[in-house]
Amino acid sequence: MTIGLTTQVTLPQTFRSISSPFVREKTPYSRQPLYYVVAWVTLLGILFPPIDISPGVIHLTPGRFVVILLLIPALRVLLRSGRSRVATDFFAIALSTWMLVASAFNGGFKLYVVAEALEFLSAYLIGRAFFFGPFNLQAFLQALKGITIVIIAIGLPDTLSGRSVTLESLGIVTPLLDLAKNFRFGLTRATSVFPEAEHYGTFCVAAASIFFYSERGIRRIFYVGLCFFGCMFALSSGPILALGLVTTAFFYDRILKHYSWRWKPLMIIVAGLIPIAFLISNDPLGWIFSHMTFDAQTGWFRLATWSAALPLVGQSPFVGHGFSALGDSAQMRIYLGSVDCVWLVEALRYGLPAVIFLTLVMFSPILRRTSIFNSGIYTLPTGFSLAIVAMGLIGLTVHLWDSLWLFLSLCIGIRASLGEYEAQQRRLRAAASARS
Repeated sequence: MTIGLTTQVTLPQTFRSISSPFVREKTPYSRQPLYYVVAWVTLLGILFPPIDISPGVIHLTPGRFVVILLLIPALRVLLRSGRSRVATDFFAIALSTWMLVASAFNGGFKLYVVAEALEFLSAYLIGRAFFFGPFNLQAFLQALKGITIVIIAIGLPDTLSGRSVTLESLGIVTPLLDLAKNFRFGLTRATSVFPEAEHYGTFCVAAASIFFYSERGIRRIFYVGLCFFGCMFALSSGPILALGLVTTAFFYDRILKHYSWRWKPLMIIVAGLIPIAFLISNDPLGWIFSHMTFDAQTGWFRLATWSAALPLVGQSPFVGHGFSALGDSAQMRIYLGSVDCVWLVEALRYGLPAVIFLTLVMFSPILRRTSIFNSGIYTLPTGFSLAIVAMGLIGLTVHLWDSLWLFLSLCIGIRASLGEYEAQQRRLRAAASARS
């Protein structure tokens, strides 16, 4: 299993090295100035506070509005001559389709399901269409850096003032922002533009993963350090643990950068720890949830949620339960009223096929080994791979929706495009060799 590319590049070198001789003509991956605008509009919409801009009964947020607005242009770009399909495209379509199919068996048509499926697919297609090739990827990174600075800067007043300044200023109030859940170690947990601190911390981890590989020198220290700062003020154990794992993976990659096999033993070790944990402990999940969280009480609550949810998944493993009330007892309603795990939520709503498709969507781009970026020290696609893996791991203890659901899908689309780009460059090189 390869988590990223054996590609070793610094981004500026990448732009210079792969722009000739194969991309001199007008192609889907040559410089497109309009895509700088698309990058800013996409990220500003996705990462804008989730205010309700609904024209009627439809719950429309800025993120949903932007990705749906750009869906048709994205399809036009993807269907033009010169672009090709990758396996992840079919998995993304299968996931969105299955959500609708499973919902039809559980109460029929529901507008929320259509919105959830459409926004995931739209954000994925935007990442596939507009951020393909080095110049357009640079547009995304420039927008991400600027927006990350703003997001982390406006998160600091939350902790200093003792309240969620940005969300409250916009009239956004959710049960997740009450003091009991948003107060830890005598400090208010920063939320910035997100509905809860866990989402803010998760975004910081994903951004740090990308900056580890897109920047170098003092710029890397600045942007990654900024993300560390934001993650710490979110005071969420899942993101902080994931940030530690991402940092460890980066230094591991740096130390063994000359060995193309470096990711395989790491994946074998990680995979081996899971059965070992079940062999040496009678309650491995209980130990993990109680020892790897800041508050043992929240860990035990998550364990109780799993205990309550898994039998229900077994009762309807194929199509799930939709949005029906789960459990008759008061205890079941407490534990299943808020399921803090994106994987469990998808299984309960849409069945195990949705979990399988989501797994394939997230990890199929990561398993694709590429080698076209080979002129520097670090591998940019590995940063996107680590961002996706980190969000998947954090999703074991956090449900991802709205901004993070869209940002995850966008990153998956970009990562899949890197695989397509490498395949196209390989074909161009083979054709050039055949002509010479």
